[in-house]
Amino acid sequence: MKTHSYAQQLAATRSAGFTHLPIGGFTISQLLQSQSLNDIRSQALDAGVQLGHYDGFTDWAPVRFDPSLPEAAQAVFDFSDEQCLEYCNQLGLKSICATGAFLLGQFSVNQLSDGFAAFCLKAAEYNIRVDLEFIPMWGVANLNLAWRIVQASGATNAGILFDTWHFLRGDADFTALNQLPSDAITCVQLADAADSTKQMPLMEDCLGYRRPPGEGDLPLAKVGEILRKQVRVHSIGPEVFSNVLDRLEAEQASRRVAKACQATFPEYDWPAGAD
Repeated sequence: MKTHSYAQQLAATRSAGFTHLPIGGFTISQLLQSQSLNDIRSQALDAGVQLGHYDGFTDWAPVRFDPSLPEAAQAVFDFSDEQCLEYCNQLGLKSICATGAFLLGQFSVNQLSDGFAAFCLKAAEYNIRVDLEFIPMWGVANLNLAWRIVQASGATNAGILFDTWHFLRGDADFTALNQLPSDAITCVQLADAADSTKQMPLMEDCLGYRRPPGEGDLPLAKVGEILRKQVRVHSIGPEVFSNVLDRLEAEQASRRVAKACQATFPEYDWPAGAD
């Protein structure tokens, strides 16, 4: 719901029966132009919604982003670890989605795991989890690399954020997924995609052409069967960037996605609002 306001997103979250709405540094900074952090949190609570994880943190790595990223993308990630943790503390966020916006191969696993470990220690002081998300377009490009970083860090408050679109539009390494320990994945994001957009640039496909679960061609059932073995998942929900959904009313879009999640992954405890 990239085109909808914060208030509309909160209303849509509640309308579909979801309990949490993720929020990132750029959105927070925009809202702070007219209100306080306490106002942002209160607005969510008044809407019957908890703010979920901090979405898109990169300052754990040696660089926040590569200079080749578009300015709009740089603005999303241009927040320090101190800013991120302060936002989390004031807004009551209990987890952080970390990722890497640098180039693949730019840094060694040792460099990345050391930086990740250091940030996880800081987050632990606030009792905050850190979920590392792999994104095929950037420096932490696949599940195997993300797990190597998390494992080498030794952080006890860390795990993998597994996005079905990123996995299946990336290397789709089912061997790596099957070989993960049962406590490796801590957060899951669901999205589908059509075969017809597979030849697009990955970023364009990712940000505009995702589909609700079950409305595309990805083998989500195969992924879901393996994910059920993961015992430490604290959050599961949709992340469907879609130009089509952006043209709908926010509540209509959220209800459609909620129903799709329920139909495709009925084994999970989806909200009553998805009925």
